[in-house]
Amino acid sequence: MTAGNADAWSMPGVLGFFDTERRTTAQVYASEWFFLKDRLREGVGVLDVGCAQGGFASVLEENLTSFGYTGIDISAAMIERARTRHPRQRFEAVSEADWSPLGAETFELVLVLGILHLHESWRDTIARAWTHTAGSLILDLREHDGPTIEDKAVSSLRMDFGGNSAAYAETQVPYVLVNSAEALATVRRLTPGARRISHFGYLHPVSGSASCPVAEAMANVWCIER
Repeated sequence: MTAGNADAWSMPGVLGFFDTERRTTAQVYASEWFFLKDRLREGVGVLDVGCAQGGFASVLEENLTSFGYTGIDISAAMIERARTRHPRQRFEAVSEADWSPLGAETFELVLVLGILHLHESWRDTIARAWTHTAGSLILDLREHDGPTIEDKAVSSLRMDFGGNSAAYAETQVPYVLVNSAEALATVRRLTPGARRISHFGYLHPVSGSASCPVAEAMANVWCIER
């Protein structure tokens, strides 16, 4: 994501939103849990890309007694709160193009959930996540049967879910919709050497904060295994 996107996710109201959201097993989407539940093994090492305040660390704590967790995010403010909330876990603030704090480290399970449709360089993020994947990569895309839409002027997300002032409504990030056939081709291209590629999803209304020409999209979760 760009620096502008990092600023958007660091707005106080947006930070407050993640104080309570995406922190429990009950708040994990059914499409995510479909793949995640079978990969929560004792001792698993997890990389959470776009971790916000480390909500998935809480999910892991509900289901496991032993695991390793590393969370990365472009919002330094999110990472600061994550470190306070989960002092035993590892968190790193990164830029979209530089994950150097991870070095060449790989993880049994890599999660890229809830962010790919909200930034321009989503393809690069998939490719970079795959290089850090030793076992399974779980990611999600918003898909439809029309042409891929990536132009922020055509499809965007207002940050008004975090606050109701004009500043939140005027702050926007992309809301990317990928053609479903293109999604498969793209995932295959960006994960060379994958042993198995699976996906599971369902039609769902687009976010109420989205300005988008499509009313419904497939909330599709992909599991790519080495």
